Amino acid sequence: MSDHFSPGPQLPGPLPAAPHPAEPQAGAHPTGRSAVERLERYGRAEQEEVLGPGADPYGVAYTGLTFLPKEIHFGVRATDGRLVAHTGLLPLPLTAGGTDLTVMGVGGVCVAPDRRGGGLAHAVVGAALDHARTLGHRRALLFCRPPLAAFYRELGFREVAGEVTVEQPEGRLAVMPLRTMWAPLSAGTDWPEGPVRLRSLPM
Repeated sequence: MSDHFSPGPQLPGPLPAAPHPAEPQAGAHPTGRSAVERLERYGRAEQEEVLGPGADPYGVAYTGLTFLPKEIHFGVRATDGRLVAHTGLLPLPLTAGGTDLTVMGVGGVCVAPDRRGGGLAHAVVGAALDHARTLGHRRALLFCRPPLAAFYRELGFREVAGEVTVEQPEGRLAVMPLRTMWAPLSAGTDWPEGPVRLRSLPM
């Protein structure tokens, strides 16, 4: 998403994993320093460095869901060293159409308000997907607000048809209200047809 985010509201822990806070604009190119780097850490302080303070930067608190923080982080810094874009990754187990899979979850996609429309979301998401491929993952998965689906289609994501169920605290199950999208990370990879059950909290 572009102001971007991949979902994540009320997370236990330092950072709320979530979908995107800004709408991306295709066709623009980043200005200034735009090399994507692997970040040693990404917590609430880094999130606020990109987006500023706010209780619901990704606009997904309305879902009432709890999201997991990511484990692997990529970012872009401005020439002054300020973090201006981020994408996170987290491997997740799920069952799709009766087939057990491990997918690479993509989330926490965000771009600083003053740097949107410059291609930074494409850069960080692309670098994250490239890294997922090096780890041997064949599929990437994300959750986003409906207005951001077109942006992710530009990056090769496709919508998952049908109901997607995710786990929540205390053993509860919830139907995912956000758009679920996946992308093949290797040639010839498809998505199994049928109901999807994420066997963890969403990322």
